[in-house]
Amino acid sequence: MALYKHPFPFDIEAENVMDAYMHEAGEKVHAEQGRHVSAQNFQSFNHGASWQSHHSYAPDRVDNLKTLTHETKLDLEDIALGRLGIIESSQSALVRSMADGFAKSLYEMISDVCEENGNVVRGTGSLGEQLLEALESIEFMVDRDGNVSRPEIRVGSGMIERFKTDPSLHSPELQARADAITALKTSQALEKEAARKSKFRKEVE
Repeated sequence: MALYKHPFPFDIEAENVMDAYMHEAGEKVHAEQGRHVSAQNFQSFNHGASWQSHHSYAPDRVDNLKTLTHETKLDLEDIALGRLGIIESSQSALVRSMADGFAKSLYEMISDVCEENGNVVRGTGSLGEQLLEALESIEFMVDRDGNVSRPEIRVGSGMIERFKTDPSLHSPELQARADAITALKTSQALEKEAARKSKFRKEVE
């Protein structure tokens, strides 16, 4: 009768190490995700594969979950030789892969939604004019503290260099127009928020 020898007899300890490994990796991934999306805008679902928001801009739209798969590998030789640094390096690689996958998926989704709704800048005119067109198409919002949220610009490294050198972005006329649009959008956002809050006020007898 052959006896099977368990190659890793410390199952409970191994499970604890893996739990700690994944917990720490998860915290690092969330920190990286926070560079793109505020933690206040994250939602978690414990079951199901799709959801529908009846109060959104498209109440009949049903969104489905998209699975992002990542993996990391450990060389048995490194483990046998006690090279513990491989644990940290493999975790770092896993976090980078997960964070990059999240960012790519996020911006692809934003691009698809903007294209779907025609909320895009077609690229005509100078870079300054394109930015003004984008600013005019954005609706400002008011956060939970009553502050108006200004839009953020996310661009690649090549576009950043254009932002530094393009003369159309540094003219007084552009700045004046941008300030006027911003002031108008801010006023509209505050008026809309005041109207929304008024619906929840109880009449005083």
